Amino acid sequence: MSTLNDVVINKLSGGLGRRMPEQDMVSGLLFDAAATPKLVLDTVYRLASLEDAAAYGINQDFDKTGQSAYYQIEQYFRMNPSGDLFIMATTATSYKEVVAKAKVMQEKANGAIRQMAIIFSGATDFAETIKAVEEAKSQTEQAYSLYMPFEIFLEGKGFDVNAANPLNLEEKNAESVSVVVAMDVEKGAIENYKNTAAVGVFLGAVSKAKVSENVGWIEKFNLTGKGFAKAGFVGGKVATSQGTLSTLNDSRYVFAKTHTGIAGIYFNDSHTCSLVTSDYAYVENNRAINKATRLLRTALLPKLSSPVLVDIDGTLPQSVSKSFEGLCRAALEGMVANQEISSFDVYVNPKQNILASSELKIEADIIPVGTARKIRVDLGFKNPFGIDKK
Repeated sequence: MSTLNDVVINKLSGGLGRRMPEQDMVSGLLFDAAATPKLVLDTVYRLASLEDAAAYGINQDFDKTGQSAYYQIEQYFRMNPSGDLFIMATTATSYKEVVAKAKVMQEKANGAIRQMAIIFSGATDFAETIKAVEEAKSQTEQAYSLYMPFEIFLEGKGFDVNAANPLNLEEKNAESVSVVVAMDVEKGAIENYKNTAAVGVFLGAVSKAKVSENVGWIEKFNLTGKGFAKAGFVGGKVATSQGTLSTLNDSRYVFAKTHTGIAGIYFNDSHTCSLVTSDYAYVENNRAINKATRLLRTALLPKLSSPVLVDIDGTLPQSVSKSFEGLCRAALEGMVANQEISSFDVYVNPKQNILASSELKIEADIIPVGTARKIRVDLGFKNPFGIDKK
């Protein structure tokens, strides 16, 4: 190396903070269909645009056979043109049978799917949809236990907005399942789509959102566009009163509505079929915890079966506990930087008997991002001369 006096400039890398592309938008669409030369059943295909669907024979004519797959794909990419969509067709005689293939599809996609919409073309009443919810609960729970968590969005086939006493979906206790009953009134008037819900619109909006964002956010998620011109429900019906909308919202359904004072159509919320008091009552809660789950597992997996030194009293040295805490912190810091969680805390208790249990316990807590579901303003008149002035 030269020892001459000089100004030395070293070129550094990493200052732009660029990261690997996010996988949060990776979605799935599972549907029933007959096999064709272009569409092999129980085979996963990956689409980057609506045009890609045509390669497998999924076009407007495809839907004329009683399907809505083309419509759902079209609406997914309308809401998120940068979306990443896996599709799989399967044979089934009931809605529940289609849903039963959800985990299989996730496995075929190597666990990449973060949210999945499921549709069925056969004659289906709402009682069959509820059976599908129960099956979807089982599928998502199995997938989580296999470290490939995802959300399921079901179209509320057979739903009647004018029916008295709609079923409260809280009763199903399905924390990773949502039922969408929204439908464009004009689309629902078409015979082929009368029993179809706009689940593709919801899937596209969710895939576009950060994991912390509610798709009912007015400023970001206006649903108006081709295929969604007037807010309605399955069957092309409209709600008869504001009270009906309130009841359906309290009963945990996902639907579309308008707001006085601003143009556009918007989702009411991101409900899951669970108690409103549940930590996982909303899609964004699940997406945030699922992402943290994946990140922590990826960070810790290389350490599985690794040696862990202990002190003379059997406790963990500070260097060991801090090392594991550091791995977890590094995994979660990106979510804070991206405003996907507010903050987090990680702790490894040094006083744990790893020699006896061969199990290292780590406590991790994340503080989610809040959602302004209601904004309350106290507004009134004020008379400046109402105060006794002397």
